[in-house]
Amino acid sequence: MITNTKQNWTTGQIVKVGFMSLMVVQAVPTPGDFAPDAYILTNAANTKLYKFVPHNGLQSIDLSEANQMIAEASALAGRIAARAIAKAAA
Repeated sequence: MITNTKQNWTTGQIVKVGFMSLMVVQAVPTPGDFAPDAYILTNAANTKLYKFVPHNGLQSIDLSEANQMIAEASALAGRIAARAIAKAAA
């Protein structure tokens, strides 16, 4: 997650990316790919979605790509939680 900045990158906050002011829809952790975490952003009118990865740039995406990113992050969180529960039970 982006922490070393003056902007607040939590869900619902407005951030500046280049010359654009966008709202953070969701932060998507990306462990294992050695890239920074991704962020799903939208414009003020909620008509366009973007994927932002620090140092890799801003990319326009559609709703299905955003849903896929969120589903993959949820599945990963579930696997991590299941491993932690199994380890704690052992």
